Amino acid sequence: MHLLDNYTIDARTRYENHTLFYTAADSDPIELRGILAAAILAALLVDTDEGDARGIALDTDEQRKDFFARYEKEVMRDNGGLFTTEVQTLNEAYMEFTGKEEILAQICRNDRLYDLAEGLMVEYMQRLVREQVGEQIYDLLPWTGPFAQWLLNAGYVETRRQHLLSIDWSDPVAVFALSEEMTKDEETFMPEAQPLFVFDGLSAEQVLNEYWKWLWESVQQQANLYPDAKVRLAQYKQLILDNEINYDFLKPEMKDFTPEQLNLFRSWMRQWKDFVEQQIAPPVSARKKDIRQELFPDNITPLPPANDYSAVREYIHDRCQYDAEFRKFKKSHPLTVFCQQLTFIFDWPVEYNSLYKSLKRKLKYPRKKHLPK
Repeated sequence: MHLLDNYTIDARTRYENHTLFYTAADSDPIELRGILAAAILAALLVDTDEGDARGIALDTDEQRKDFFARYEKEVMRDNGGLFTTEVQTLNEAYMEFTGKEEILAQICRNDRLYDLAEGLMVEYMQRLVREQVGEQIYDLLPWTGPFAQWLLNAGYVETRRQHLLSIDWSDPVAVFALSEEMTKDEETFMPEAQPLFVFDGLSAEQVLNEYWKWLWESVQQQANLYPDAKVRLAQYKQLILDNEINYDFLKPEMKDFTPEQLNLFRSWMRQWKDFVEQQIAPPVSARKKDIRQELFPDNITPLPPANDYSAVREYIHDRCQYDAEFRKFKKSHPLTVFCQQLTFIFDWPVEYNSLYKSLKRKLKYPRKKHLPK
């Protein structure tokens, strides 16, 4: 038996060909389609023999996820399950209720079934929105350089993302407004929107770290195409410094920013400049001639990749097991001084905060201690 097979619920209510028909005693018949109609059907049949036969179970997240997947499969030939289609059919359903505000409660029979039907519909529409806008801004807008250009583009996209994420699907006025926006411009929905430089679910630190991870991997891949990869990589570092912190080329596009937007964009770029300089600053030995190198690489423990602080944590753990001098230095000196010596060893700047956070986490695969007696 299919989830959405035809069914006569009572003399006034029936579900047929993916449409819910309802005729009240004192009003004209109404027809509902899309997820709202399916949600009402499910609410009326759940925990009944008919509902059990159809496999309707809605208690857990996984059960509702399965319900939505089955719904989309069965309405595929009606073009159902698409965001634009579902917005349109939901708007049409609300238009059916115009002047009949209590009719949905009549169809659902009591408050609990009403809440269940409405909750299913809202959850499904929110799932469709997430499919449209991604879990994070970079799911919808892939990384591109330089950072300033990505940030500007992301600001406009994030405004539209948060607009969609904030829609109240139980509000007929909000759904009607969105349906009208989509009719005017299905690609952008909000062509007049101003950029928003605060990203849903992401801290500024996460944005910078994720962008840097993408940028540095791209640079390394490019350098590795050449036999003199290390030389190329050093050159690319300088190019990053030259190109990534400059945003003068965007100033014509920023002239219409509000003071708040302008200040926020500049704040992003100041933080990005500090972040980049910290990532590719010259080693401590080149910056502070008065610091003496006391720890050196050995031929036992492999050096960790640049900026991989989980690997650094494991390096420290492993080397402390057999190298008494290394272990003694770590215990007897502040972490800032220890970072300086690790910088000498690794030949890339070891940053205090990143190492501190990493050391507070436990090793993924703890090893047995084998300290010398």
